[in-house]
Amino acid sequence: MWQKEKMECLFVETAKNVKYRRHMYIECIAVPNEIGEMAPIYFKKAIDDSEGEWVDNKKLVDLSKQNGDIRKVIPKGFSYFAIDFGLQPGYAHVIENEDRFPQNFAHEIIGGMIDLERRQWRMNESLTVEEQRANTAELKRLWESFD
Repeated sequence: MWQKEKMECLFVETAKNVKYRRHMYIECIAVPNEIGEMAPIYFKKAIDDSEGEWVDNKKLVDLSKQNGDIRKVIPKGFSYFAIDFGLQPGYAHVIENEDRFPQNFAHEIIGGMIDLERRQWRMNESLTVEEQRANTAELKRLWESFD
């Protein structure tokens, strides 16, 4: 579907505080193809620069070397961040300091890639019911030929 729109999907998976709250979330963020092509470079650099120099775990785990199976590289009970680029396996990162690792890490990187102002990706603005309905109708329209 997104190829028809000349878009690429980035699948972002974040699991924080898993020892206390066994919860994670996955986001699908559609970006223009040219941004999607550059995303692996930006995320590799951002993950390498995250959480300081002295960490116990390897900062960047290339999931393509593990057939995309994050369970093989992230120990059970560890917090982590992972990103896949379209249908291609991407990278994973064990979050060692949950207080220092931003919840919106992927939004920061993508916002920088597409030159969004900080307020545009930082704050989740509440949408009116009418705006939510319009967004839902647009998404249904995009998916119509695929259902």
